[in-house]
Amino acid sequence: MSGETDVEIYASLTDLDFEFNELRFISLTELAEDLGKTPLSYLKKVIKNRKDVFVRLRGNGAIIEGKKLEDYHKISLQVQLWRLPRKEIIKMMFEKPPWVITSIFPPDIVIGNPKLRFTVNNVESVDENDLFFVRTTNKTVNQKTEKTEHQAIKKIGKQSNKELHIIFWRAFTSLRNEKGFDPKSKEVWQIIHDEVRAEHMIKDDYKIPPKRTYDPHDHIEVIDSVNMPKPKLQWLIHGSNSRIKAQGSYCFGSLPSLLWRLKNNPPQV
Repeated sequence: MSGETDVEIYASLTDLDFEFNELRFISLTELAEDLGKTPLSYLKKVIKNRKDVFVRLRGNGAIIEGKKLEDYHKISLQVQLWRLPRKEIIKMMFEKPPWVITSIFPPDIVIGNPKLRFTVNNVESVDENDLFFVRTTNKTVNQKTEKTEHQAIKKIGKQSNKELHIIFWRAFTSLRNEKGFDPKSKEVWQIIHDEVRAEHMIKDDYKIPPKRTYDPHDHIEVIDSVNMPKPKLQWLIHGSNSRIKAQGSYCFGSLPSLLWRLKNNPPQV
């Protein structure tokens, strides 16, 4: 038995991680509205200025490691925003939406690795609502854009809980040290579920449970078993006077991408 490879982990991703992307990207429609322009007119200006354009895609692709069947790793194109080649961007100047995307830049995991190939297929057409740009910190940017970015960051701060990253990383490294190889995302989720469930059972017997190993600050209130359909957890951050400072939920579908990022940039625990 062996752990998942980086390619296998990437291939298991299922959705866009907006907790990360909204801090880095801004949509064409949002930016155009802030500047008092139509999305298509602003897009033409962006194209003339040779800015990078990223697209949200729905469809499938594949990372190919070799010639065997098991070397073909099908992926969902919804795992990230994709940078468009110049020829795809130019096409948008002369054609009205919806646009058919035929090529994109490959994911980072493929770039620079001659052993990997990347293909796309069954891609749905896109329109101006699917286009994004990298946020800029240039001081000459319209003040409305800066206000929008501040509001987006504030919104993300309310809905996210970075302590969850630490919790999942504690579980991941614990299992990795025990097994000698990287655990699967399901194993990481389930070991946290089992700890929380054991605590609830002890409390039901009117006993004092030991301090949690992975979630020592008791952020997780409820967590579904990984075997349930679309498992998720509910978290809380308690403030002073027993008031709730922040709360939210986290879906298992976002965990593979989180672990993939944490492996590349491990947090300090």
